[in-house]
Amino acid sequence: MKKQKTKLNMNSNYLNKKICQQFSTLNYSKPIKIIDPYYISGLTQADGSFFCSIEKINKKDHPNSKGLTFTPIFDITLDLDSKFTLDQIQSYFGCGKVITKLSDNTVRYRVINRKDLVNIIIPHFKTYPVFFNKLHAFNLFSKILELLSPVLLPVVLPNKKQRSGERDLKRILTLSVSMNLASRRTDKDILELSQILGLSSNEPIKKIPYTICNITSEFNPGFLAGLIDGDGSFNISFPQNLETGKIKPVLSLCLGKNAASQFFKEIKIYLGASGVLSQSKSIFILKISYLDDLIKYVIPFIDNNPLLTKKKDHYEIWKEVCFILKADKILTKEIYLKIVELAYNMNKGGKRRKITKEEYIKVINSFYG
Repeated sequence: MKKQKTKLNMNSNYLNKKICQQFSTLNYSKPIKIIDPYYISGLTQADGSFFCSIEKINKKDHPNSKGLTFTPIFDITLDLDSKFTLDQIQSYFGCGKVITKLSDNTVRYRVINRKDLVNIIIPHFKTYPVFFNKLHAFNLFSKILELLSPVLLPVVLPNKKQRSGERDLKRILTLSVSMNLASRRTDKDILELSQILGLSSNEPIKKIPYTICNITSEFNPGFLAGLIDGDGSFNISFPQNLETGKIKPVLSLCLGKNAASQFFKEIKIYLGASGVLSQSKSIFILKISYLDDLIKYVIPFIDNNPLLTKKKDHYEIWKEVCFILKADKILTKEIYLKIVELAYNMNKGGKRRKITKEEYIKVINSFYG
């Protein structure tokens, strides 16, 4: 036992010395004081939304009115353990609220005030733009605010003697139902909304088509960091068969169907060209697992463009495993067990693993004897 312990200590000292000499990025990223505005836009691309809430007029409040209220909303939603990230964003903009929702373990940053949307949120995304479907939604969102800006009270349908606002109401409704491709509103719902506004049934609402197919402005590294923080994941794949399989670190990034190929071209500039893009249902997933590219491109990139959500903790573990695998291509039992302790339950407490950490340790002990 003493000899094994001595050998483990020697391996650990050698490993740490070797890593520190070869990889200057081993030091954990320092906390940042000022959030990168491009990061906010990248996180919005992944986990944010521009939408317009449409509600029927409450007859108790307006007994003689029949119509709809339109409420433009900017929102970013994250897991509850990343609340501090949204606190930073709220502090950056100086408006909106951070709202926790314990029932589904989420937290959201939300801006509803029209003046704040017009004077703060809209200018931000014109300077630091989003892309594709999110840009489509933002453009329509901006037009809705232009139409609503003179209106201080909820939009109410004028009575039959005063229909001068009908054209604008129809346009606002059209913009609102055209913003998001994944909207739950059915054609039947849209027809009902039109009828509430008293619009002619002979002119049904036609959604504005999504036509943005190219990246038309700078794809900034801060934006990519926000995109990774929102739609990326750092995983360590452990083989069931230790004789033929290998431990494999993987960076996965979900990309929208219409954006995947264009984003992939830009991402390769920063993260290397070894990524593989594959389709899974309605989305594409970019996976980078080539260890040399992870060491050469991915880790330096993220260290220079820090993640801000709870995901940064997963990244630090993932990074350490990358360095261990780079330093020792043939793993001893002790190092293998160290990686398991570090990373097996890294994401979601290991709930997505086919077997538990304890069961996998038994597999390792059986393999090494």
